[in-house]
Amino acid sequence: MSPPTFDNIINKFKSSTKQAADQMGKAAKIAKLKMDVMTLGGERTRHFQTIGERTYKLFIESNTLDGSALRDRVQSEFKEIERIEARIRELENQIADLQAVVQHADVSDVAEATKVKDVTDSGESSESHGPNST
Repeated sequence: MSPPTFDNIINKFKSSTKQAADQMGKAAKIAKLKMDVMTLGGERTRHFQTIGERTYKLFIESNTLDGSALRDRVQSEFKEIERIEARIRELENQIADLQAVVQHADVSDVAEATKVKDVTDSGESSESHGPNST
């Protein structure tokens, strides 16, 4: 078997570099989406806090909790929480999809990456398939 040509080595290097760049781009996208989820979670928490404050204020004003008055005061907060939770689910689905793509490894690329070719000065060659091969 003849040694690989210089062009072949360069093409493999370019392919590996492009694949690594693609993987890093996807990892960066995942990180951004996770930050968006955290931001939305904080926003949701603020809406829950507002609901609690409005509930307490209504109780202080009337010494009781009137369900319809409470609903009128917090209805918009509930709608915002529902909107936020729907968006969080969308982002989590996007994260799961991207993670599946990032974790998917092409078996032939892994096998090729672990294959080591040893060419001696005498022109003989032997192949090893990993660091513990004999």
